[in-house]
Amino acid sequence: MTHKLGVIGGGNMGMAIARGGITAHVIQPHDLIVAELDPAKRGELAKLGGTVTDDPREAASAEQFIIAVKPQSFAGVAETIGPLERPTVVISIMAGLSTQHIRERLGENARMIRAMPNTPCMLGEGMTGIALGEGAQPGDEQLAWHIFEAIGRTSMLDESLMHAVTAVSGSGPAYVYFLAELMEKAAVEIGLDEATAQLLVIQTIIGAGRMLRETGADPRELRRVVTTPNGTTAAAVDVMARRQLADIWIEALTAARNRGIELDKEAG
Repeated sequence: MTHKLGVIGGGNMGMAIARGGITAHVIQPHDLIVAELDPAKRGELAKLGGTVTDDPREAASAEQFIIAVKPQSFAGVAETIGPLERPTVVISIMAGLSTQHIRERLGENARMIRAMPNTPCMLGEGMTGIALGEGAQPGDEQLAWHIFEAIGRTSMLDESLMHAVTAVSGSGPAYVYFLAELMEKAAVEIGLDEATAQLLVIQTIIGAGRMLRETGADPRELRRVVTTPNGTTAAAVDVMARRQLADIWIEALTAARNRGIELDKEAG
């Protein structure tokens, strides 16, 4: 039996991809095969109704397959499945690894698509950047696009920008969690109890995110509406401006992008 889609790596992201694809009817359970070494995770994956195996070679025999393992594990996977014996669309979600590097390991039959999703894909609210990679032909991205659209939003970009995508949206949820952590800590410092601080911060972040998405307004305009001159919000924003928060963000995202570039060089 030839499966439509294989997934190598059934962790959180691999599970989200498999579940989202089936739920959105992009793929049928009988079209899916997932390779995962952890028996407990295989048990959870089996509930989706697809084929589950501990052998990456079986998943790599599908019409297309996704590599959803940590970058550090790729060398072992490549040794097991490569070189590919027939032209196959290979979708990589590994941070920091260029499709040139991956194709060198898998051989010339690999038609590479690179995708960078983020963890909110597990809730159907992900953001994924997708790029045609080494050996890919126009249209090879279609299945990947439909799968990631089923678990969030997607954007097609040139692969040269994927390190930047990783820095912004791939790592982005961690920045929001860090912001929540700091806001909660500050809220306690000014007198609120921890439970109330957590409720206020989480709902504020959720509500602000929905305002950005559902109004379509520029974030500067939304900030202006909230910021009365000489008011409480203005007092807080003035502190952030004096502390050069904008420069900190640029430095932080630049560091994340540069680390991705370094990871690809180290893997080579």
